Amino acid sequence: MLGIKISQMQVNILSGVFRDKLGEEIVVRPLLPADRDKLIEMYRTLSPENRCLGLPPQSREALENWIEYLVSNGFSLIAECGNRIVGHVAVLPSNGNADLTIFVHQDYQNRGIGQFMLEQVIRFCRSAGFKGVTLVTEKRNVRAIHVYRKLGFRFVSSVCDCDMYLPLR
Repeated sequence: MLGIKISQMQVNILSGVFRDKLGEEIVVRPLLPADRDKLIEMYRTLSPENRCLGLPPQSREALENWIEYLVSNGFSLIAECGNRIVGHVAVLPSNGNADLTIFVHQDYQNRGIGQFMLEQVIRFCRSAGFKGVTLVTEKRNVRAIHVYRKLGFRFVSSVCDCDMYLPLR
């Protein structure tokens, strides 16, 4: 993890409960092994318009391998509404930065869930000593870019896709 060691205790601090814009209770917590099938289901029902840069993979085997890679090399948080996983954010340490991937199921977008998850992750990354947070999205993902900019991310490159960076120091 390149000098930044993340303990399970640190990740557990990220847990939180809030009410989304529709008043529904959303639980944000670390991803557990028992959540795997529900997370796969969230991604399998994600509409094609909500996929970004070829992610998440479409075949079940590729999806399982991708999730395993994210879990093995970083940490993940999920957002739950009732018994359904509706959001997932993964952070992978890379050269002192945190590379971020986030998806919110289309049935739960525009409700503040992604922003809440990002705020939790940014706070954690700052306290864990990361230099910054990086992410890549597509130019057409205007709503997500608006949230990223609102949280302080800036464009690093936008030749084909939008590379964004949030300095934490």
